[in-house]
Amino acid sequence: MKKRFSRRHNSFVGAYPWLGPTALGLFVLVVIVAGLRFLVPGVLVSVSTPLWSAGNSLTAGVGNVGSFFTDKAALTNDRDRLLAENAALQASNASSVARVKDLERLLGDRTEPVAGILAGVLARPPVSPYDVLIVDAGSEQGVAAGSSVQGPGGMPLGMIESVTGNSARVLLYSTPAQETESWIGEARIPVTLVGEGSGAMSAVVAREAGIVVGDLVYASGPGARAVGSVIAVGNDPSSPRSRVDIRPLQNPFSLTWVTITR
Repeated sequence: MKKRFSRRHNSFVGAYPWLGPTALGLFVLVVIVAGLRFLVPGVLVSVSTPLWSAGNSLTAGVGNVGSFFTDKAALTNDRDRLLAENAALQASNASSVARVKDLERLLGDRTEPVAGILAGVLARPPVSPYDVLIVDAGSEQGVAAGSSVQGPGGMPLGMIESVTGNSARVLLYSTPAQETESWIGEARIPVTLVGEGSGAMSAVVAREAGIVVGDLVYASGPGARAVGSVIAVGNDPSSPRSRVDIRPLQNPFSLTWVTITR
């Protein structure tokens, strides 16, 4: 019986030859740690402190890297927002500069109050019908049908045809079949302007009236307010009357501001 038991024990050790040294090593390690823990407890803390510090530094470094990328993304967003705001301010400034230039062309550099109602042009051809302007002043601003509409320098443009609360429809003198009493040249030759469309106007005068290209055409009424200039004079010897072609002094379809007077 003893021989059989001894043989079984020897076979287990032979199957796991490493078990003996490993168990012995673990036992020795436990004894050493226990001895240090009870005999010199400060040694374990001293040995572990550098390892703990290294771990804390590594954790802080990883946190700083994450914070760096987060801060960079935030700065990028702030930069993009500021660039967008700057572009919007530049566009607004450009619009303001253009607005001031348009008003200076219309009103000059005078500082006295404008004699009339200042109105911006909302629509012009081809958005509106040809030879028609839509402006942003209406009955609430004191505009009434029949009011005179002027451009830069007091240049007559046409008349108010109809109004709504905050807008009005302007018929230019060049509106087809629109008739306007006027006179031509320094001799004050009376004529009736007839609208031809697309900004053009015409008149018929006696052939011997002496009208020449370049003569100014004025709207009737107080003061000499030029409407346009003569660009062509018919020369048909067989006719006692001549057709005069007239164009406005300024393209009415490029205007952004007008003055309305009662």
